[in-house]
Amino acid sequence: MPPAAFASFGHRSFRYFWFGGFITNSARWFQYVALPVVVWDLTGSPGWVGLAGFAQFAAMALVAPAAGVVADHYSRRRILMISQSFMGVVAVAMALAWIQGVRSPAAYVALAAASGVGGGLNLPVWQAFVSELVPRDLLLNAVTLNSTQFNSSRLIGPMLGGITVAAAGPAAAFWVSAAGALVVVFALVRVESSIAVAGRGIPSMRLIRNTMAVARYVRARRGLVVAFVTVSLIGSVGLPVQMLCVVFAEDVFDRGPGGFGFMLTMLGVGAVVAAPVVASLGGRVSRSGLQRVALVVYSTAVLALAVAPTFVVYLVPLAAIGAAHLASASALNTAVQLQVDEDRRTQVMSLYVMVLMSSNPLGQLALGQLIELVGARPAFGIYGALLLAGTALLHAAGWLRQLDAEIGEYSPEVLPEVHPTTPSPPRHRGDTT
Repeated sequence: MPPAAFASFGHRSFRYFWFGGFITNSARWFQYVALPVVVWDLTGSPGWVGLAGFAQFAAMALVAPAAGVVADHYSRRRILMISQSFMGVVAVAMALAWIQGVRSPAAYVALAAASGVGGGLNLPVWQAFVSELVPRDLLLNAVTLNSTQFNSSRLIGPMLGGITVAAAGPAAAFWVSAAGALVVVFALVRVESSIAVAGRGIPSMRLIRNTMAVARYVRARRGLVVAFVTVSLIGSVGLPVQMLCVVFAEDVFDRGPGGFGFMLTMLGVGAVVAAPVVASLGGRVSRSGLQRVALVVYSTAVLALAVAPTFVVYLVPLAAIGAAHLASASALNTAVQLQVDEDRRTQVMSLYVMVLMSSNPLGQLALGQLIELVGARPAFGIYGALLLAGTALLHAAGWLRQLDAEIGEYSPEVLPEVHPTTPSPPRHRGDTT
């Protein structure tokens, strides 16, 4: 048997999908690097680049609730195969558009939205099929290893994607992204599911009514409410800091795009280094305790970013943020899975993802405006203080203890991790747009 930190790899189907997911997510980073570069080269406008990112996140947020309804009634593996194939087709369309000389930024924004539709269908069920094969006592282990897969792809994907765009052009990067989608489809063919979907009935497509019903279901369970509040805090205050550290790379430390790429890599390094530790904590540390420590480390590290005197020193709290983000996501995802009934599981996941994806763009917008008003260091200090204040409130009110509850029929499933997909490139010095 493998060591405790890698126990889930003892399951054959988990291994297949983990490595398939690692390859496809690494390949998709090629697209995530190439798309903002294309829009930036065509317009020279951070506004257009931001619009491309917003189009993708908005489409994902709109589609995710419907995906949750469908996924509770039809084969999750089939849904994943369809969504991954669709995103592969969109990547092919991007490659062909560039090769054929399409130079309209609106066209690429539209393709970004189409990719978001596939992502919105994919996210609520991305790891649901995998976790069906993982027993109860390995849930935290599986959550953390899958988070490691996402973060490991971030270690190599952006770097290789940037090299590919520079050496062979955006079309080559889009082709790699399409090929990666094909890999995970083949992996899904090899994975066996132990949970049948027959007899689940025909889903009601009254989307608003279903969403409201799921919201009432969540509101009736205090542990789920706490998880949703916490993920909103992280999405609106924590994640935007990761995405807008580009300002420090360009304007504060004058390191340019290369420095920004290295910053993103350090976030992944911190998550990957922390993963074996977090994965081995299942059953030994309470979820509330893990979440409390993660939030304190997260907020303290953001405050450290605001005062870091040099680029090298700045990288240390970035690694801490990567580790804290992984620990927080693992604790929250596990808590949610242990407090929902099977017939509501994926719908709750969809709402969870929608909350995270909705809070994140709003937090980015607010932080960007705050940087324009007071500067990068004071703005990051304010966000760090807000995150720390939110953590103190959750602890003082005793709400985090609700994450330790276990309610409902258990069927293991893992919520997807959302990470930056279209980071804005550094602004040229003197550009005030």
